[in-house]
Amino acid sequence: MIGDGFKNLIGGVELVGEGDTQFMVAASAASQVHKCTPDRSLSQQACDDLKFMIFDARKMKYITRNISTAWKAGKPGVLTKDSAAEPQNRKFVCLPSFPRLYGGECDEYPFASTSEGGKGAQEQEVPGRENRCQGGTIRARYATAGIKDGDSYLVVIIHPEAIAPGPYQGEDDALSKDEVCG
Repeated sequence: MIGDGFKNLIGGVELVGEGDTQFMVAASAASQVHKCTPDRSLSQQACDDLKFMIFDARKMKYITRNISTAWKAGKPGVLTKDSAAEPQNRKFVCLPSFPRLYGGECDEYPFASTSEGGKGAQEQEVPGRENRCQGGTIRARYATAGIKDGDSYLVVIIHPEAIAPGPYQGEDDALSKDEVCG
């Protein structure tokens, strides 16, 4: 059971499972997955009726850093898709005045496409490749999982050991700039 596999409470985040089935969730959302086993949750990308939005830290180390530090700052781990709110949410995040000290792009969490996004979202500079990767991941998952407006989902980070240890400083150190996002 995931509830039995919770370890390493790290201020606002919890690691679930072990080895290849380990993933990270916001501590505030951990109870949402207590009934499921880690391997089954990852293979089904869901626990009961709660669908997962999975981000791979090996492919998006700064995106996952933004997500995990936002969780540590109290941002929610379960988000609700809200397409109608996105235009308004974007008026409050990643504005032209956002400092791009290293030529990267602005990333916000919670996502602008959610009820929780917009004003008060955490913003961090990330490599442009990762930002595009994240956008593609979100759009694809909304489509493949059938996540519709009003549906809630759990944000999950796999390979949490690969999360960037510090802020983006201009180097996208992915193995390959053409690396598949998936």
